[in-house]
Amino acid sequence: MRFSETVDEIDKEIGDEQDNDFDPLAPLNELNGNANMSSTNTPSTQTCKKSKKRSRNEDPIVGVLKDSVSRFDNIRTEASDSIKLLADCFKFEVDAVTRRMKVFDERKQIEGLIAAQRLKVGQLLVHDQVNVDYFFTLDEEIKLDFLLQLLD
Repeated sequence: MRFSETVDEIDKEIGDEQDNDFDPLAPLNELNGNANMSSTNTPSTQTCKKSKKRSRNEDPIVGVLKDSVSRFDNIRTEASDSIKLLADCFKFEVDAVTRRMKVFDERKQIEGLIAAQRLKVGQLLVHDQVNVDYFFTLDEEIKLDFLLQLLD
C-alpha cells in the first residue's frame, strides 16, 4: 500500500468517526438546556466536549505528519552538511589548482636557474602540494635555495 493510499484510508476512517459523533438532536438539546438554565449542562460545555473528542481523533494523523516532517528535516540537515563538505573539498581543489598555476609565474621570476632546471623544478613542485604550499610561504631570497635543494 502506498503512502497516499494509507493517508486516504486514515482520512476516511476519521471522517466516519466524526459522522458517528454527529448528533442530529444537538440543536434541540441546546434549546432544552437554555430553557432549563442548568449550569452543569450548558450548550457551551457540550460543544467543548465534542471539540475535544474531535481533536483526539486527529492526533494520530497529526502525530504521523509531525514525525514525517521531523524525519525529512533531519534528512535535509544531513544532506546539507554533506553538500557543505563536498563544496569545501571542491574549493580546496580549485585553490590547489590556482596555486599550481602560480608556480610557473613565480618560477620565471627567480633568477639563477637555467631552462632545464626550471622545467624540472616545475614538475617537482606541481606533483607535491606540500612543497607548493611551502614554496609560497618562503621569502623571495630563500626561494632559489629551496628550488636548488629540490633538484638535488
